Amino acid sequence: METKKVNLLNNVMENHFFISQVKHSAYFDMKEAHVHPFYEIYYLLSGKRRIFVNHTIYVVNKGDIMAIEKGALHRTTYLSDKSHERIAINFTDEFIKPLYEEFGKEVVLKCFQNPHMTIPASRREYVDYLMQQMQYEYKISDIFSKRLLKNHLYELLIFLIRCQEFQYHTIEELDAVDEVIQDVAKYICQNFNMQITLEDAAKQANMSSAYFSRKFKRTTGFGFKEYLSNIRLKEAATLLLETNASITDIALRCGYNDSNYFGDVFKKVKGISPHQYRKNKGVI
Repeated sequence: METKKVNLLNNVMENHFFISQVKHSAYFDMKEAHVHPFYEIYYLLSGKRRIFVNHTIYVVNKGDIMAIEKGALHRTTYLSDKSHERIAINFTDEFIKPLYEEFGKEVVLKCFQNPHMTIPASRREYVDYLMQQMQYEYKISDIFSKRLLKNHLYELLIFLIRCQEFQYHTIEELDAVDEVIQDVAKYICQNFNMQITLEDAAKQANMSSAYFSRKFKRTTGFGFKEYLSNIRLKEAATLLLETNASITDIALRCGYNDSNYFGDVFKKVKGISPHQYRKNKGVI
């Protein structure tokens, strides 16, 4: 894992909250897929992005929010030749536990079920204010800041839940090729335990292998093999923590015929072996 990613993971898991505002130049793509054990609120201040979450493609415009659930495989790619600026908030279940107790966990996490939200223009100043206040309190970090951080985050989450309950969301439609790629990504998610090849996926898309490979990479940010591997390892990590199945059985259930190869791939991506991951309860 990259040092920057490890630092973010450690920061969030230790403090249960992290916020950052970053402006990226044109044609910026995330170098690696994101999978992390905490929630993320992604707010696009300017520009236009394509965000791929699990097997779904979202076109995100200025003023849009993506509410990304923990454990979701996601990646952002560019859609225009313009720069973009975003705010990302990361937090754990522990940080929002009082909201669970007041409203119920199912209600609070409802906004992650339909993750793409367009904030009405008349309410963006309000959302901007909450974001600014969270950044301010995160930086000064005095004895009152954690309480104020929680208050502002709780207010934002309740606002997002209300938006989903009572407001109509205008979602930009995908073009025909993006829809095909999205369907194939869903097919891969549903059949990752099978021996899926690039040729199989291209056939699902009714494209040549070379053309499909280029379009899949451009649309999702993943190479075909990279995406399939991430989906398999995501499921393997869940099985390691939630079942007592042997590592050999988990390898087979996730599409790996060779448990030694599975172990090598898992360690390369996660940084530790499947056995250590299970022993550490997923803490890397």
